Amino acid sequence: MSKEKDVRICPVCGKEVERSEMEFTKDCHGIPFRLVCWDCWDQLMAGGYDGEYYDELDEQIEPDY
Repeated sequence: MSKEKDVRICPVCGKEVERSEMEFTKDCHGIPFRLVCWDCWDQLMAGGYDGEYYDELDEQIEPDY
């Protein structure tokens, strides 16, 4: 019996990659951010985190809260 491969598309480079060859990047607070292939992970995490720096002021959802 052959095992089906879990193939996903990397949202950064668009390559089809097996899930086992993908890793979650982390945002500036260490929270898992997005699932990418290993090649893209190295590039995105070169600065220590993926995305832009944010703090609690950036998380305000309602302007009048």
